[in-house]
Amino acid sequence: MTPETDDLIKLRLLQSGDCIAESRQSLADGNRLYAMHTVYHSMLFSACALLASRQFTPAGEGGIPERFHREFVATGLFPTEIAAHFKRATDLHHGLDAHAQPPPDANRLAQLITDAETFLTATKLFLGK
Repeated sequence: MTPETDDLIKLRLLQSGDCIAESRQSLADGNRLYAMHTVYHSMLFSACALLASRQFTPAGEGGIPERFHREFVATGLFPTEIAAHFKRATDLHHGLDAHAQPPPDANRLAQLITDAETFLTATKLFLGK
């Protein structure tokens, strides 16, 4: 792995952790919409860290969930039950944007934040970080 790739992975992991903290604070402040966006981005950044380990650096968000699934879940490299957290967050996030759905309630968001923490921990373990 190149030093640049290692730096990118570290950055993505840091961003993921920062988003979890922002989600937690937003939920405490009653801002469920922002909490949902940041919890999704936490998992997105974790997936980006994993993809960076395979020399894939996306230019934008497009295709990250699908590529993560192809490279890590379908191949059995990453636990399906933990990957499902990212799938649920992605579906909810896109539902907010595309279908004008309300954000999940506070209890569901609290669970999503816990799911994001689990996803980040699994990502770090996989990457040896």
